[in-house]
Amino acid sequence: MPDNTFKMLENIMDVASFRQKILTSNIANADTPGYKATDISFQSELDKAVGGQEGNYAVFETVPTMITRDGNTVSIDSEMTKVAENHLLYSSAAQILSMKFRMMKDVAKAGGQ
Repeated sequence: MPDNTFKMLENIMDVASFRQKILTSNIANADTPGYKATDISFQSELDKAVGGQEGNYAVFETVPTMITRDGNTVSIDSEMTKVAENHLLYSSAAQILSMKFRMMKDVAKAGGQ
């Protein structure tokens, strides 16, 4: 049975990378009048990534906790929380991927002896 771990971790990292772009765009536009914060359905996209589906992320406007007078819906606190969560996911996937490569390297070394 093939090990799909590498592809799954790659897909997870792709979702986290795409989400990071969205979140940083939201933060960068925190002072832009009329800007509407966006995101992806994190769990849904993660489930699709784990299932092997790639790309075509469904981006939506987030439900604002507070709208400024100029119509901007970005909450810096909320966006920073999402960035931290996203960073943890990406870092965890990268760490697991690194461990898998290290294990394969060790197995290859042991097989060559």
